Amino acid sequence: RLPFFHEQVNMWVYEETVTVDGQPRKLTEVINERHENVKYLPGIPLPENVVAVADLAEACKDATLLIFVLPHQFLPRLLPTIREAAHPSCRGVSLIKGIDFCKEEGTPILISQ
Repeated sequence: RLPFFHEQVNMWVYEETVTVDGQPRKLTEVINERHENVKYLPGIPLPENVVAVADLAEACKDATLLIFVLPHQFLPRLLPTIREAAHPSCRGVSLIKGIDFCKEEGTPILISQ
């Protein structure tokens, strides 16, 4: 491991209730205990150092690199919190697919516009 990387990797997870073993549970708790996202990636193990965090600001606090993997329509409401919490020199990698549409013209636009 490289000394300038943090051991823990925060993963923001929208908090939802899932049923596990017949019991309602918080998705973040299940991910952190089982190291598996039982709702969206069942059967795929997550590394032990990936920690599910329900609070977006906490998950992004002082981050210097963010990887975005979420539906594009959620990004505009999340960006103000991310901008406040992340390090000023933070970079982002987008794995987002999809486009948005101009309200006036109804034509497709890039998320960056």
